[in-house]
Parts: sequence; structure tokens; C-alpha cells
Amino acid sequence: MTQTIDIVNRAMQSLGTRTTIASLSEQSNEAIQANIALTPTLNELLRMAPWNCGRNYASLQLITAAPGTPENPTTGPSMWQKGFPPPPWAYEYQYPSDCLKALFVVPQFSTGFASGIPITTAVTGGSTAYWMGPPQRFQVSVDQLFYYTTVNLAAGGTGYVIGEIVSGPTHNSSGQLIGAPVQLMVTGTMGPGMITSFTMLSSVLGETVGGSYTQPPPSSFGQSATTGVGVNATFSGASVTAPADQRVILTNQEFAILTYVKTVTDPNVMDPAFVEAWVALLAGRLVYALMGDKPLANIKLQEANIMISEARKSDGNEALTVNDITPDWIRARGIYYPTWEITPNIQFDWGPLLTMY
Repeated sequence: MTQTIDIVNRAMQSLGTRTTIASLSEQSNEAIQANIALTPTLNELLRMAPWNCGRNYASLQLITAAPGTPENPTTGPSMWQKGFPPPPWAYEYQYPSDCLKALFVVPQFSTGFASGIPITTAVTGGSTAYWMGPPQRFQVSVDQLFYYTTVNLAAGGTGYVIGEIVSGPTHNSSGQLIGAPVQLMVTGTMGPGMITSFTMLSSVLGETVGGSYTQPPPSSFGQSATTGVGVNATFSGASVTAPADQRVILTNQEFAILTYVKTVTDPNVMDPAFVEAWVALLAGRLVYALMGDKPLANIKLQEANIMISEARKSDGNEALTVNDITPDWIRARGIYYPTWEITPNIQFDWGPLLTMY
């Protein structure tokens, strides 16, 4: 089984050094420099293509919706104001905490029943689940939102198990939608499933942020949902920050699903060609940090570019590729066909290669 330490040692081996490290926590200069470069190089590489080995799907967490939508049936203000998605978007969603590169937004799927004469008293002819349409337009943006920094347990409730995720408030006392909920994972229980300890899950990449709220959420609340069967847990004395920048996803798609490249860290789920590209890229960064040898660093980065190109080929061939593209001179006249390529975000931009020192 390949481990992260193997990636580092292979990168140093490619530089011609006989030095290896036993742990990333050791205090050698090699380990210190590897710790500095390891995650940034991986993230840089993951953002260079819509890699299949890093692709993930997730139902987006709704923060707010435009007035008049099913999620926000109020009439709303006469002029746009903070707390609603900016025009021309109808929905604002929380950016997934493990998302490195958003690829496209797709609708939820639906099921139905095909027509036909029942052969028994049971309904027959059920059709399979199907997607409701092609990918939809979206935009990544930044909004200023409130979030919890601390949450205290008031009552442990019953029926909870370790690992269960409890969601905080999504609406205020008037029933108005106020944001994406804070999520609390149960880490300790006693008796009949009473919560004794929990941890706040990260809502934003690289940060420990509890939820994304357009209005200050209440300091005391009960659960709005749970992944298990636990009931009656309540929380109090929560602290809320002033509005701070958070990344969000804007779209007109209700119940949106995001396809994205996530922060994959396990080398064993990566494509072998992707791993080779990571080793070469890390070697190019380490040689400059450890030896200050710019020519050798550039040679390694050139090798990395070759490997990245090869990895993109093999990765792209492991998927369905549709080449039915509506020409821009037809789309300029407002005519297009519902293919996956019409959406501006669906360009499958493989990105540039690495720049030299």
C-alpha cells in the first residue's frame, strides 16, 4: 500500500539523493521542506484537470433562495439586498468543504411510473430513475456570512450513536430561511444514547466554520435534522462571529448537485499516472528548496509537465466524451441544443502546464 511518505521518498530519489525520511514528523530538513511543499503541490496538480480519480458528487447545502422560490415563498424587498442570491441567480449554496475545483452543477434525479395496465393489485411499470436535465450554469463567488465558532451541549437527548451528524437551525423563529446549518458529529454517548461530547464539522475548505448564515443564528437551538434516529438534543450558549468571507456557489438550479474535484490525499485511489506526475512535481519543488539548483529544478518540472500531459490523456480516456458542440455563431442567436457542452462551465479546461523557475 502506497503511503504519502513513499511519495516524498520517491521524489527525493528522483533527484539523485540517497537520503530517505522515515516520517514526515521528524526534524530533518528534508522532512520539514516536504511538509511545506506536499499539500500545495497536490492541490496545484488536482486543479490542473477534471481528474477522474479526484471527482466527487455532493448535494449542495442551500444557504438562501430568491423571493418567490419554493424555498423562500416570501415577497421579499423591492430592491435586492444582502441575504438573497445576487441577480440573476435564484439559489446560493455552500461551497463544499472538500472542494478544490467546481466542475459542473446537475439537477437531482426523479422517478416515475410508466403507463400500462396493472397485472396485479400492485402498481407496475415503474420507470427507472433519470436525471432531470443537462448541467446548469453556475458561478463561484464570495459572500459575507455569519457562522458559529463554539456550541455548548444543553441536553443530550436519546437514541444517538457515535458518528451521527446532527444539524443545527436552518430557519429563524418566524420560519424564514437563514442559511446552511452548522453540523455537529457525536463523539461520545452514555446510557440510552445520550450525547456526552461532539465536535463541530468544518463547513469551509481549510477552516473550522460552523454553518453559513445570512442572519445571526440563535445562541440556543435544537436539532433540525440528523443522520441517525437520535432525538431531543439541544444546544445553548453558542458563539457567533461577525460576517466573514465564505465561498459560495450561485446557480438557478433547485436541489443542485455539484460535480467537483475534491481534496484526495490517499495515493491508493489516485491513477498511477497522476501519482507519477505528483512525484515529479514534488521533486521539482524540493530540489530548489533543498539544493537551490534552479537548472535541475526546471528539468524536474519539465518532466512533471510531460507526465501531467500523459496523465491527462489516460484520465480523459476513462470517461464518456461527447463532442457534439453547438457552434458559437449559432448560440449567439439564442439557439442551442441541450448537450453538456453548452454551459460555459462545461469546458473541461485542462489548464496550463507548470511554469519554470
